[in-house]
Amino acid sequence: MAAAGVNAVLWRAVRAHGLLEPVKGAKKAVVRAAGVYGAAPTCYLSLASRAKGFQSEDLDHALNEKRSLVRVPAMRGSVYILPVELAPFGLALAGSVGLEGLLNRAGLEPAQYARVSSAIENVLAEGPRTAAEIRQGIQGWREPHAGLLTLVLRRMSHEGRIVRSRVRGGWRSQSFEYARFADWLGVPLCLPARQEAMRRLAPFYFEANGPATVADFAWWAGASKAEAAGALKSVRLETVAVEGLEGTLLATPQSLQEMAKAPARWNDIHLLPYWDPYVMAHAGRRRYLDPRWADRVIDRGGNATNVVLKAGRVAGVWDFEQGTLLFASFDNLDAKAVREAAARCLGPLGVERVKPAPPPGPLARAGQNAFMAPLR
Repeated sequence: MAAAGVNAVLWRAVRAHGLLEPVKGAKKAVVRAAGVYGAAPTCYLSLASRAKGFQSEDLDHALNEKRSLVRVPAMRGSVYILPVELAPFGLALAGSVGLEGLLNRAGLEPAQYARVSSAIENVLAEGPRTAAEIRQGIQGWREPHAGLLTLVLRRMSHEGRIVRSRVRGGWRSQSFEYARFADWLGVPLCLPARQEAMRRLAPFYFEANGPATVADFAWWAGASKAEAAGALKSVRLETVAVEGLEGTLLATPQSLQEMAKAPARWNDIHLLPYWDPYVMAHAGRRRYLDPRWADRVIDRGGNATNVVLKAGRVAGVWDFEQGTLLFASFDNLDAKAVREAAARCLGPLGVERVKPAPPPGPLARAGQNAFMAPLR
């Protein structure tokens, strides 16, 4: 059995994610991160740390012009940006996340859903439309409850019938157009079985996030441990013991070679947005997060806030408002180093000032979605 220290594990992970050596192009950066969350502005900020000279237009071009990337419901039902060739495998792991039941409770029975969803596809046959435009385009249907159309569109997305296409309103906007899957990507969807999807995505995951346990992979994939263990039987992984980390850890042979090259000391600083894949890839986060600060960084729903990494570990959190970046330190962060990291990692935000702030209280005390603005 191979052995490694946590320092080597973190150095390899930061390097694998493209954070130490940014890569060329949005698609390569997405692959390095094993997918990024599709919500704005997180997707842009996650790539700003990983892609050389990144501009928000780079991601838009890959999504909308080249269409080498696509937003789809994927692991755990979350919307991810994935390479087009992996989109069917991500969709296979999305599941229905209870949408059929939600629609039934909202008064839309299966036969009604079939009629409405078919009508939506007819509207989209004329080209991509926003939800408001779809609502106007459906003949003879009035939305009985506010938010019902949103649920219908979510379910159709999970079924692979439609995709989120262009965004209206700039890189911070969540106002998506929707398009029919085959129209947008040029090919009909062929959805694989869940086990096949997990087998295909396992190397994708471990190359970015290994060493990891079966439980880590299961959490990321939104699967049971039994499903995850079954999928990993056909993947070439080796067992590694990591001092300070519990459980049976698995790694690709290449990642073991990379860990052997880790320097004894390194202090690189990176600023990552909430839901960044680096801090959303493991069920157990002890490798990079001191338990003393866990409730300041991860909320009860498992959502990770904006973090400052120092040598791969969470050393603080940050927030941004009206040109000012606030940071709260858990580990003697230097303001100059944070300022330099902000210029490198958060280009799209246009940071003008950097100021220290007191450490925050637990996210649970601050209410729902506090992880999106931890210092306000």
